[in-house]
Amino acid sequence: MNLRSKFLKKPWQQKDPEARAAAVRQHQDPELKAELAQIAQHDDDAKVRLAALERIDTEPFWLDARLRESDPDILQAADRFLARSILKSDEPTLESARLEWFERVEDAALVRKTAASAPSLALRRAALARIDAQGFLGDRYASEPDDTLADEILPRLQQTSTLERVIAALRGRNKRRARAAVEALEGILSASGQIQAGQAASERLVHEAEQLARGNFSGEAAKISEDLRQRWLAISDHPEGLAHRFESALRIAEAARQRSAGTPEEPDDNPATPAPEPEVPDSALAAAADHIRTGIRRGREIEPARMLADWDRAWNALGAPTTADEQLKQDMLPLLRELQAQIQQRVARQASETDAKSAANGARETPDFEPRLERVAASLEAGEIGRAHEQIRSLRRDFDRLPPRQRPGPAGGRLQRMEGRLKEMRDWQHWSNNKLRDELIVQVESLPGSGQHPDAITAALKKARSEWKRLEALEILPGDKRRFAAPSGQWRRFQSACKQAFEAARPFFEKREQVQKDNLETLHAFIDAGQAAAASADSSPADLLGFMRKARQAIRRMDDLPPKSRGASAASLRALMDQLSKRLDELFDTVEANKRRLVAEARALAHEKDLKTAVEKAKSLQQQWQRAGAGRRRVEQQLWRKFREPIDPLFEKLKGEQTERRQADQQALAELEALCVQAEELARAPDEELAAAASRFNGLLQQWLHQDGRPQRLNQRFEQAERQLAQRREAQRTQAQARERDRLWSLAAAVQDLWRQRCEGEHGDLSGRIPAVAPGDDATSAALQARASAIARPDFDADHLRTLAGQGLESARQVAVEMEFLSGLDTPEADQQLRMDYQVKRLARRMSERERQPDLATEMAGLQSRWLQSLPHPPGDHAELLRRFQRAREVIEGMVGLG
Repeated sequence: MNLRSKFLKKPWQQKDPEARAAAVRQHQDPELKAELAQIAQHDDDAKVRLAALERIDTEPFWLDARLRESDPDILQAADRFLARSILKSDEPTLESARLEWFERVEDAALVRKTAASAPSLALRRAALARIDAQGFLGDRYASEPDDTLADEILPRLQQTSTLERVIAALRGRNKRRARAAVEALEGILSASGQIQAGQAASERLVHEAEQLARGNFSGEAAKISEDLRQRWLAISDHPEGLAHRFESALRIAEAARQRSAGTPEEPDDNPATPAPEPEVPDSALAAAADHIRTGIRRGREIEPARMLADWDRAWNALGAPTTADEQLKQDMLPLLRELQAQIQQRVARQASETDAKSAANGARETPDFEPRLERVAASLEAGEIGRAHEQIRSLRRDFDRLPPRQRPGPAGGRLQRMEGRLKEMRDWQHWSNNKLRDELIVQVESLPGSGQHPDAITAALKKARSEWKRLEALEILPGDKRRFAAPSGQWRRFQSACKQAFEAARPFFEKREQVQKDNLETLHAFIDAGQAAAASADSSPADLLGFMRKARQAIRRMDDLPPKSRGASAASLRALMDQLSKRLDELFDTVEANKRRLVAEARALAHEKDLKTAVEKAKSLQQQWQRAGAGRRRVEQQLWRKFREPIDPLFEKLKGEQTERRQADQQALAELEALCVQAEELARAPDEELAAAASRFNGLLQQWLHQDGRPQRLNQRFEQAERQLAQRREAQRTQAQARERDRLWSLAAAVQDLWRQRCEGEHGDLSGRIPAVAPGDDATSAALQARASAIARPDFDADHLRTLAGQGLESARQVAVEMEFLSGLDTPEADQQLRMDYQVKRLARRMSERERQPDLATEMAGLQSRWLQSLPHPPGDHAELLRRFQRAREVIEGMVGLG
């Protein structure tokens, strides 16, 4: 990139819209191609957006532009592209957008073409919904490839002639649709009262029979007649009158068949009662038709001009053609066209020959009106009333200029008949147009109560007035003296209906006008605020960009403003946008200068030795970058990349150190987890290994205490294992103490029982009655073992034992008194003095030994030892003393938590 490209804008970024548009159309820069979508949507100038759209030229962008834009050129270009696109292929992904666009299309020709040729079923359905022409709907019903859509069209066909034409077209290629159309026609005729319920089939057979009688058939007449007869007999009940018409038509057909075969009709031996004749064409018209058919069928030399003259004379003589006359005319059209072709060939042949006889006699040449008359006839047959009117006027003018003797009689008669036929066609046209005008009036009269949007009402009024003018233009031909074709009363009704419909929509337009005025005032206030912001030194780029964005939105919504002020408002908005753009350029230059300074400071961080300091400075620079604001997007991105280039390695390095630290922490955490697992395993060790587990646990505890950064959850796990081990050790000690106590009391009971037996007079060796108790290593256990052995020997000393029992009684009584004192129980009256003496001694001892006071559990243990060593007791006193001792012991154990 050279220095020039850094400071100069791209061609498609210039301020001049023409330059931008030319660059968008011509340049091949990859950067331009990447920005085409942005330009097509957001450029301020419609020409530039149109150039970008034409450069992209894809349906999604054209659809988006058509639904979003208001510029007429863009809308027309989008419509042209989309009109071609929807007729080429079906795009399901774009179907909803296509339908939204199609709702805004007003081109009637495109709507019809879409209904007939669009590949998308949804578009064809939407197009058909906007078409009311019965003839077109009938054609689409007959040729629509989708049966479901065809079934939706059929209920909209309400014109009997269209249904009859559709039935005839479908009868040979789609029986299902033809049958459905027949049922629809029968329903319409039944609803209108033209036929009775159930007579439709009979009506069709009568119609076919009458067509056979007129010669309008293909195939053998005999077979067709027999088939009609069989189908007629298959119907049990025929309405009265149709049977006579059917029989008469078959007799006429049979007579015509016999005449053409050259065999006379056989008389009927049993003639039936004469039936009323069916509706038949005019006799003169039928005779002219028979004359033409007979001449063409027999192939003899014919005179096409005379035959056509006879036919025109008979037709013009009719006052009001009947249905049979019209049908006969339709049947004869191919033959009449054939006669016209022969006349044209003959005229062309005669025109090439030289009238030598006329030249020799010097007679004045008479103009040949036949070619011009043929052209008039062709125009009349094609229904081109305006062209036929001009041709007849020209012919009449040239014909009247000739002297009376030079005027050709046949041409004058034919011209007169054609003038009559033209008048008849114009009368029919006037009658038909009056019907259409009545329909227009009804449509306009229904607009006020239709609930449509007022814009739709005005569009319908505009369309109705345009249609009224079109009908007027069709009827008022050059040379007419009248200025208006519609009757004055009908015109007044139309004007009144239009006025009433517009008055119904007027409040909306007045309200919209007021809203548009309010929008204009709001826009003026916005422009003033934007100009003030652009002139203020305190405005930030974000504020100015907000005004710029709203200005772009406002310039695309000019339809919300009064029409007369839209141009000036758009100019004011563009001026505001230019002012904002200039101010933004100044602010962006300041922001970009600050950020370039920050880039230089960021690059200087590479020389910082301390990583922590460098990271702190980088964070500070990032905060300054955020506070500096935003600049131009392209320059902002470039500066941001340069800013991050020296900073990212610092954070990557910091991230690496954090990762290493995290890994070390995870390893330490894993070691702590392992210590917890070992502690929990030691806490669950078997009872026989519990002492060794406690020793090993002390070692784990020392390792645990030397670890730093212990998580709370692992501390809780380790402490839980420690408590569990301590509780198990305590329970083990408690069980050992209970076993020792049970052993001592069992031995004590044995000593007292042996003494009781000796006191009761038993002699001999009682050693076998001493219980097998494991010996203890304490003084109490040894004393009890010695007492039991002394009492159990056969040579026991009775006097000595009695002396011991007396001493033990005094000692036991003293122990009981002290136990009762400690437990708070009452002492019997006999031992009250002992209790008082004990209290005095205890008080004196406690005063002299303040620092060595035993706890309650220790005192109870000592008293228990003294009690056991006092045994044996006299049998008469032992039970009462034991009861007093045990009761006091239970209370004290409850007090110290041993109960």
